[in-house]
Amino acid sequence: MVLSENHLFKFGPRFYIGSGQLPIEERSEIGASREPIVPSYQLDRGILENDLRAMIVEDGAVLLEGVKLSILKLSPDDEDHEIELVQLARDGNSTEVPQSAKDTDGSDKQSANDNVRIRCRWLIDATGRVALLRKRLKLTRGTKHRANASWFRVEGRVDINDLVSPDNKAWHKPEWAPHRWRSTNHLMGPGYWVWIIPLSSGKTSIGIVVHDSHHPFEAVRSLENSRAFLEKHEPIFASLLEKYPILDFGCLKNYSYNTARSWSGDRWAIVGEAGAFADPLFSPGTDFIAYANSFTVDIIRRDGEGEGENVVDRARELSLLFRSLVGSALDVFRGAADVYGHPDAFLAKVYWDNFSYWSYPCQLYLQGLYKITASEMPELTPLGRRFAELIKNMQRLFTAWAGLVPPAPRPGIRTMPGYPSVLIDAHLALQEEWNPTQAVEYVRMRLVESEEMAGELLLRAMDEVGNENVDALVQLADVFSWGIRISDRRVAANDTIGLARRRALPPLARDLERTLGRPPKNINEATIRRVLDELIAPPCVLSDGDSGHDKSSESLARNSKSAGVRL
Repeated sequence: MVLSENHLFKFGPRFYIGSGQLPIEERSEIGASREPIVPSYQLDRGILENDLRAMIVEDGAVLLEGVKLSILKLSPDDEDHEIELVQLARDGNSTEVPQSAKDTDGSDKQSANDNVRIRCRWLIDATGRVALLRKRLKLTRGTKHRANASWFRVEGRVDINDLVSPDNKAWHKPEWAPHRWRSTNHLMGPGYWVWIIPLSSGKTSIGIVVHDSHHPFEAVRSLENSRAFLEKHEPIFASLLEKYPILDFGCLKNYSYNTARSWSGDRWAIVGEAGAFADPLFSPGTDFIAYANSFTVDIIRRDGEGEGENVVDRARELSLLFRSLVGSALDVFRGAADVYGHPDAFLAKVYWDNFSYWSYPCQLYLQGLYKITASEMPELTPLGRRFAELIKNMQRLFTAWAGLVPPAPRPGIRTMPGYPSVLIDAHLALQEEWNPTQAVEYVRMRLVESEEMAGELLLRAMDEVGNENVDALVQLADVFSWGIRISDRRVAANDTIGLARRRALPPLARDLERTLGRPPKNINEATIRRVLDELIAPPCVLSDGDSGHDKSSESLARNSKSAGVRL
């Protein structure tokens, strides 16, 4: 199956932040101004699942459709697991499984009532939110992320450009403007967001996500309520939707959950939504399907190659890694309700979320680092743990920032990622292929940059909230627990202007300003020193291992190249 043949090329994610009462051209637009270098797709789930069905049949898998599980017997020792299936008739009642289906895989399938009984060494639960094993084994864990969603498809292409008069040349003139519709478009407001996703079938998916802290599930629990929600919070978009026939409707209450473990030494695995689900923003569910499927292949391969004695340890290791990845993803969304409606804080969040995502979770998967056990490469686990700590800390910062100063309208587009940019470097690196040592060295280099970036975003947030709120920001974000340092030379550069500022700022700080824009200059060097005294380290104190040191991003890149990593 070639994705490009059956699905639309995505023009990157695109966000419109600010009051839904404003015309969309008066809201802040964050999105790409050129075709993404690393392609992605607007997946039409119905088409994709039909294609996958055909692929697995073509590969020789036995596919039993319309069956219901009647018996499940997990074997705790080395014996096979057993399941018994009952074929369902079109009316939902049980019927006999056809003999042709019983004889296809060569396993023992006899039972008293002639239903199909299957024995297997490994049992993989991919039952989605039915969550057969997770619920049966009482593995469900909460996430403290209280959010709900509703969605529906409409007939036809909903083009975001139709919200703006053709006479508005500034909106329609850019060469990339006609491609806005191919983006995953998001209308962002306090405690909610709306998705608009074009599908290759010619239909458009519309969804509403609400956080309990701001909007109850009742607001989206029905099509009628969902339309009323749009009419109240996004009236201009709701008016546009009136001409599109609605085809279906679905909703979920409290959609987020985690699992205690997904792999067992007793030879079972849980994949997809049967295990965990974080949030629909940024589509991490697809990532976790990829992780879980690949983790499962890895552990079954090890078992098949005679490493059965290590399966118990490997199952524990993979479960801990998966839980940490889900937990880190949840940190990105859990406290973001106010940030969604705040143009400045959300822009900084998108910058950080992209960079941290491309630097560790993506490389962990794309470079196959998940296949390496902790004993084989012990330095990898601390790197992942530190990324998780920084991600959690930065989300606290964005939440505190959005809560301390009211959002101000910011009309105009802010391209993300911009060029040249550390984001572009991190994005391009997704195409690289390295050996494990090179990949870990790359992740380590990006971690050093992440710690420096955390300091830069902290300074940015302090400047945005101003003198009257800076102490509250530092306290709410628990800044002194972050474990970062900010160089004395960087603080001294704060009050410089013009060319002197460009020369004094480290490369990463200049990169941040190119993408986020110049800070408003609400605080001065003296305020930074007063508030962050414990974090400021003179150059002579900083060592190569310290974050926020005077070693620039450029020298970091040179170091990575000498280690065999090409940026």
